[in-house]
Amino acid sequence: MEAQIANTSHVDDFFADMPSSPSALLSSRKSLLNSTDVVDKIDDKARQAREADNHAVAAVAAWLTGDYNNALISTNSLSTDDMLSDFIGASSLLELDSRDAAAEILDGKFATSDKALNALCLQTMLASRNNDGFEKVYSKAKLENSDQLYFAGRKKELCREYEEACSLYEQALEIDERHTHARFRLAFRADLHGDDRTAIRHYEAFNEHLPIPTAALINLGLIYDDNNDYERACGCFSAVQRRDPSNRLAKMYFTDAHDSLNMFYDENAELKEDQMMKVLRTPISDFELSVRARNCLTNMGINTLEELVSYTEADMLEWKNFGETSLSEIKRLLVQKGLRLGMRRDDGSFMVPDDFDAARSINLEEELKWMGPLSDEQKEALELQISTLNLSVRCHRALVERLNLQRIGDALLYSEEDLLGMPNFGITSLNELQLKLKDYNLRLRSGRGEEAFLG
Repeated sequence: MEAQIANTSHVDDFFADMPSSPSALLSSRKSLLNSTDVVDKIDDKARQAREADNHAVAAVAAWLTGDYNNALISTNSLSTDDMLSDFIGASSLLELDSRDAAAEILDGKFATSDKALNALCLQTMLASRNNDGFEKVYSKAKLENSDQLYFAGRKKELCREYEEACSLYEQALEIDERHTHARFRLAFRADLHGDDRTAIRHYEAFNEHLPIPTAALINLGLIYDDNNDYERACGCFSAVQRRDPSNRLAKMYFTDAHDSLNMFYDENAELKEDQMMKVLRTPISDFELSVRARNCLTNMGINTLEELVSYTEADMLEWKNFGETSLSEIKRLLVQKGLRLGMRRDDGSFMVPDDFDAARSINLEEELKWMGPLSDEQKEALELQISTLNLSVRCHRALVERLNLQRIGDALLYSEEDLLGMPNFGITSLNELQLKLKDYNLRLRSGRGEEAFLG
């Protein structure tokens, strides 16, 4: 949800006359939490109420913003036992995945006059796997129309009628687009069927409204992780930990995603450096330079790009007859390759510029000479976009989003060994890519030493 400047005066109005029923509280949450400024102000209200031992206000405020641990602590400190405290306590426990404890609070509380509490009772029965209890009472429950459709969908799921269930969830969303449970089930079912696009669309829709359910953040993070989008995965898991530092799943998944992110960056940097070193071995004689610039480089003993980028601009200008005009010419040449002067570190290694692009810096036909003479059809295929191969989402993202490859020929710069070293690029993705390349009479190298072997 994007941060936005909002009028927060209605927060004071809300706490001056707080709702006394679960339905009114739930309705207020939907209308009240329309910006991060409002959330911040309610958090302040909760903190002030806790300091003043005003447990009723502290419980409501914490629950509104999704701070369920503090909501539960404040609710347990209340001396009264009413529908509102039961609702806040049970829904907080359910969000914290303490299903049996939530069911214990709501035991015998079903069939009240409050529709939101009735819906929570049914949801808790399902979460605690009390399916028999759910089926006995759900048809008699007094519910909002959107909840009636949602729970009808859950009954369909119990009967394994999944398409009918999803249709009912869609209808529930047509009535109430912020129906959390209906949207979650649609995302969950799509995820189970491998429809990542639909699952992500529904899970990301939760970002538009606060608070975001913990389960939605966890599941969305896992899908991001499966698709190698480790940065977004870490963002989801860390968001859960900020609200619930004790969440073990979020902590474990964050650690795994963060390790994969570091591994990806390390391995991708190594591959990129390998490609750059190939470019740096290119002789200066391969480039069209003015006579003055070429003679200057010859006099300086510079014969390759590697030797050239070892000098800084100041080094170059110290040489006789090497002026600003020749320097500008050299810099334009290097920019075309994504390189620059002064790339050699003190230890003799070379830094890889952020804008270095192996694809634009390498002569494809020269690099692929290990394949033998290329036909006109093969040469044309090398220039086709990778999207032409119609790869699976996982394989396509690994090549295009992670390695930043565009053309089919760019992919052939990597060997089977290189690609299998990438996180989440397994033998299935490799076989898929090889099969698609075969349609164009192309293939990947099996390993780094194949060129020498074939030569």
